[in-house]
Amino acid sequence: MFRIRLIWAITVLALSVALAGCGGNGQLGSGSQNNGNSSVVMAMTDTPPSLVSILSAQVTLTGATLTPGNVSLFSGSATVDLARLQTDVAYISTAAKIPAGNYTAVTLTFANPSLTFENDTAATIAGCAVGSICTIVPAATTMSAMVPLTGFSIAANSTTGLLIDVSLDNLATASLGEDFSAGTTVTPFTPAVSGAPPVGAEDVVGQVENVNVSSNTFTLTNATGTYSLKADNTSTFFQFPGNVCSTLGFACLQNKQILSVDIAIQSDGSILARNIVFEDADSTDAEVEGMITSTNAGSSQFDIVIQTMSAQVTGLSIGQHVTVQYSTSPQTPFDIDLVHADSAQISISTAGFLFAAPADLTEGQQVSVRRHSTLSGGQILADRVRLRSSRITATVQSIGSGIISLSGLPSVFSGHNGVTTIQAQTFSPTIFFEIGHTINISNIPLNTVVSVRGPLFNASGNTRPMITAKVVLK
Repeated sequence: MFRIRLIWAITVLALSVALAGCGGNGQLGSGSQNNGNSSVVMAMTDTPPSLVSILSAQVTLTGATLTPGNVSLFSGSATVDLARLQTDVAYISTAAKIPAGNYTAVTLTFANPSLTFENDTAATIAGCAVGSICTIVPAATTMSAMVPLTGFSIAANSTTGLLIDVSLDNLATASLGEDFSAGTTVTPFTPAVSGAPPVGAEDVVGQVENVNVSSNTFTLTNATGTYSLKADNTSTFFQFPGNVCSTLGFACLQNKQILSVDIAIQSDGSILARNIVFEDADSTDAEVEGMITSTNAGSSQFDIVIQTMSAQVTGLSIGQHVTVQYSTSPQTPFDIDLVHADSAQISISTAGFLFAAPADLTEGQQVSVRRHSTLSGGQILADRVRLRSSRITATVQSIGSGIISLSGLPSVFSGHNGVTTIQAQTFSPTIFFEIGHTINISNIPLNTVVSVRGPLFNASGNTRPMITAKVVLK
């Protein structure tokens, strides 16, 4: 029975959004003029289904409206990949001039959902054969659903936030006509206080434009959008080489650099580049990041499903299943990206935590490939392979000596090489979080579901170790 429910989770993600709009409760858009003096931050996260390997789940938010009053919080286009939001938060927007008052619901309007998954079941799903990786792209129609809010008030001259959480497991258990409403919750939060999401968006990779030294501002652009960012004396700079700048600070930033940035939501609803990590000196070669789904050492190849890109790349798209070609003579460089929990760096011991050669590749790792050129037939020629943070949701089996052992893994692990356990090694800087609460490792019960984030390493046997930067209790 549980297995059947997980099969539904794959198919309902794309289908239930369209069905949810059939109830006639949605309010599409807003014609009113907001005339208040408060602000509302919109952000999004995701609770994925256990065991199923959803490799990319992309959807575009096109509108958000408060009831009563038909007050518009967002209109435009913000595309997110839910697979990356197991531990992260996607910043959507900050709406200004919102009237104070009590609000009972928010209507969310979506478009263009797509889902890439591995069919590890014994039957064809939505035309996807057993053992295949497929993308479901439903017809592009406008979709909306009204989500109730309990006790949500906006005070005059204030800033508050709404965190949208999509739970794929809950989508699967509701009746089809109500799936979207049952699987989506909206939680109020106050930005920049204890219990709020630690950052507004994490590991955002893009290229730098419009650097303004006098105002300490710049824009970061990638394949899904553009962020207008500011840095201040709380911003932390990592890994900038000496030939770029001798002293770490805003002067290190140059147009066309590729950076990885953690974006903080400030108390006034504005966004700040909190942690800024140097990735590349220029954007000549785009960074294409995704999850490894298979390896082929004999052909010097591995396959990934793309989850993000530093820029639009002709012939490539988020959710696409592609083959990466590397060289063994001379060997394509392999390295590990900086590991940090917020602004604190986590040191990695070389004992058991190596990523220096093709033998260190394994399914489930998140890697960033510096694309030299795109080959024919959905292939990428890599001139560097960099290990970045995987995001894994599983069940807590045991906790001891700072290590959280996880079982009930998605099939990209259990179905390849018989991996049954992830050992999530935590450290003093590791962030422990639950929506609405700041927690620590002692607050995590056994047999509960958590999502963990950090670089994942290959190892012999059925266990994979992770250097864990963040743990989110579901």
